Amino acid sequence: MPTVIEGIKFFTIPEIADTLRVTPQTVRNYIKVGRLRGQRIGRPVYVTETSLMEFLLPEEDKPQKKAEAKERR
Repeated sequence: MPTVIEGIKFFTIPEIADTLRVTPQTVRNYIKVGRLRGQRIGRPVYVTETSLMEFLLPEEDKPQKKAEAKERR
């Protein structure tokens, strides 16, 4: 169950792992290589609902990829 702070949902690494049906270590690797954005709040690392939704988008629809494509033109 996510933690809600000021209307923003924060998920722990185990919650994300359960949702994606991968191991917690895989989620940590996604964060380490930059595929998924995580934030350390205190000791645990949290992932916002927005970051999770961006991660689930196809590569060509991700905001970062769109910005890079515009710069190339």
